Amino acid sequence: MSDIGRLGYDVVVIGAGGSGLRAAIEARLAGKKTAVISKSLFGKAHTVMAEGGCAAAMGNVNPNDNWQVHFRDTMRGGKFLNNWRMAELHAQEAPDRVWELEASATSAATPTPGSPTWATGPAWR
Repeated sequence: MSDIGRLGYDVVVIGAGGSGLRAAIEARLAGKKTAVISKSLFGKAHTVMAEGGCAAAMGNVNPNDNWQVHFRDTMRGGKFLNNWRMAELHAQEAPDRVWELEASATSAATPTPGSPTWATGPAWR
């Protein structure tokens, strides 16, 4: 039987999708020794493979686009079975998180640097 090795980390992130990698970035920026564990190859996680982009009310295409509209659309899309508080937080925080991704050069989906325009409305409309 082979010996089992042990490694020490301050933070272990499970999952290499968008959220997992974002958590790992923050942990590392906080000076923590960080490991990421993924069941799939890096770059092949659900976030990347879905090719669906992300949802955020940026307000840069339609001035009437705001977090309240995004929240309403999210609740409708989930047939009102969503956890309303989580949907509300997502709608409020999403624009800032998209700009963070844009600034960190992790998003290759933007047609023009500095102006995310992945979509102009929810897919179910």
